[in-house]
Amino acid sequence: MSTKLELRFKTGEGKSKTIGINQPVLDIDQETVEAAMQKIIDQNLFEKEGVNLFASVRGARYVTRTVADVFETE
Repeated sequence: MSTKLELRFKTGEGKSKTIGINQPVLDIDQETVEAAMQKIIDQNLFEKEGVNLFASVRGARYVTRTVADVFETE
């Protein structure tokens, strides 16, 4: 089982954009995540064709994935 923290943003056009963080701290609070996301926004480093890719905070969530092999050959 693996867990990823997804930081979800809105672009300058109102579309969704996500940054995934592998092996995150699992008990992080909303204020800490929001402050980190705001720092990403404030840097204004990510732009494509004149559109800011990380313009505003949409939310954050943990995503847990479980993999169960049926079989595997060598």
